Amino acid sequence: MTPITALTDPNQLPNQLQDQQTFDANMASMVDMFPERARQENGLAAEMMDMLAQASVIAAGGAFAIPYIFDTSTIDGDPGPGKLRLSHIPHNASTFMRLDLTSAGQDYTTLIDTFDDSTSAVKGSIRLVKQGDITKWMTFNLTAMASPSGYRNLSVVCTDSSVASPFSNGDALMLSFQRTGDKGDKPLGGAMVCLAAATVAGVNAINYLNLFTSEYDHYLIDFSEYLLSTASAVLYMRLGVAGNTHSGSNYTGTPVGSSSNPAGAISAWALSEALAGNVNSPGVSVDLLNTSSNNSPTLARISGIHRTNTAFDTKDGLMMLNINSVITGFQLYASTGVIAAGKLRVYGYRNQVGVA
Repeated sequence: MTPITALTDPNQLPNQLQDQQTFDANMASMVDMFPERARQENGLAAEMMDMLAQASVIAAGGAFAIPYIFDTSTIDGDPGPGKLRLSHIPHNASTFMRLDLTSAGQDYTTLIDTFDDSTSAVKGSIRLVKQGDITKWMTFNLTAMASPSGYRNLSVVCTDSSVASPFSNGDALMLSFQRTGDKGDKPLGGAMVCLAAATVAGVNAINYLNLFTSEYDHYLIDFSEYLLSTASAVLYMRLGVAGNTHSGSNYTGTPVGSSSNPAGAISAWALSEALAGNVNSPGVSVDLLNTSSNNSPTLARISGIHRTNTAFDTKDGLMMLNINSVITGFQLYASTGVIAAGKLRVYGYRNQVGVA
């Protein structure tokens, strides 16, 4: 900590034993030093707040913490010394987090570059907390990281937040990161592996657009106990190509259910009917095939039970994305409003090429 030096020398302070001239000179000097004393005390208080915030984060389970100032810009670029950005407003819809490599005079490049060292699909968890107000916070899963000059671009999925957009421009934040353990030894081809898991609340969309790799050729996506914020909203899915959502008119098929597809969408798959706005639906499963192929369309087997405005509704059927492209991930979103709650699990079946 920076020591306080202003007004600490008793020989330079006025006292009753001094002659009038010395007393007056010391009194004038003391008055002149009041602003410097205040500056040093405020600096010390700020350092103590940083220490307290870091101690709180560590006590809550964070491996380490880095202080940042929040910048509300959503532009992809270096946010500036000591600053952090999110890619979207509301904040919990963000798919990227931009971190400057320095903060409070410290260079954190080496530390930040370890964030994606884990060999697991989800590299770790990030928690952002406003310093001095722990009621404002967000949590994210980190799935990938890019290294442009001067900053790092983190691919993230918001898993929870105190409100949709808890931070204001200039807020002092504390970022804590908890690394995920490495994957174990690879099982035999065809074995199912859990690639991602998240409990979501109040998000515009669930984005895992870079989760799929050539190591797997078959994926199972389970979304259970979910709730959409707006009555009569529909749950939709789009697939990712090269890390971006594919919204072309290539989605075909309507799952068989108690009624027809209410939206008739051709730029996304409707996974549900028009849902009740205040009751959780049991869940839906999507089986994706041919995701690693450039030679055939991607197929999806969809099954689920949903709570509509009048009763439970079942969905079951075969869908297709009629493009010959490698699929890199997926997005879930509500036709209106947000996804108010839900539990997501994503599993991959390892590619069986070369397995007897």
